[in-house]
Amino acid sequence: MAEKFDPALWHRLEDPQRLRELPPSQLIELLDLRGDETVIDFGTGTGAFALPLSDAVPHGRIVALDESAELLDRLIAKLAADPSLAGRVEPVLAQDGRFPLPDGLADRLLAVNVAHHVHDEPEALAEMGRVVRQGGRVVVVDFGYMDRPIGPPKDHVLTHDRLRELVRTIGLDEIAVHEPGTAFDYHIAVVAEKPGD
Repeated sequence: MAEKFDPALWHRLEDPQRLRELPPSQLIELLDLRGDETVIDFGTGTGAFALPLSDAVPHGRIVALDESAELLDRLIAKLAADPSLAGRVEPVLAQDGRFPLPDGLADRLLAVNVAHHVHDEPEALAEMGRVVRQGGRVVVVDFGYMDRPIGPPKDHVLTHDRLRELVRTIGLDEIAVHEPGTAFDYHIAVVAEKPGD
C-alpha cells in the first residue's frame, strides 16, 4: 500500500518554498477558472493551496478535502482567524477512501502531490471521478519521476506514464500534460476532463 503523508510533518505543507515551486497562479491557470466554480482541493492538508484558490473563485467555493482530521483542524483554525473566508472554503473529511460529497458536485478538482499516496486505492480514485460533473476539469500535479532536490525519493513517486494511466483509470480524458521543467520545475501536471454522455 502507498505510503501516507505523516500529519506530524504538517510544517512542510506550510513551507513558503512550496508555493514558489507550485505557484497558485499557475494552478489557477491550469484549472481554467472563471470565478464561480466549485473546486475540490483533494489532499488539501492545511489548506496551503485552498486559501489562494478561494481568491480565484469569489462567486464559487473551495471544498478542502483531506483524510487527516489533524491537518484539517489546522485549516479550520486558519478559517476561524479570517472571517472573510467563511462560506468560501469548506473543510471536508474523507474516510476510508470515501468522499462525503454528492455526485457531480465539482466543476474542478485539484490534486497536488496526492497521486503517489492514493495510486493503489481504487475507492479514492473512483471517488475522484464521481464527484466531478460531466465536462468538469481535473488537474493532477505530482512530483516528477526524476532526480530532484525536493520531495520524496524518485522510487516513491509514479512514472509519468503510470500517472497518465491513473488519470485514465479514473475515467477522465487527457487534455494536456506538462512535463517537469514546463509548468513547474520538478512536478508533472496532467490536465483532464470528465466526458459527458
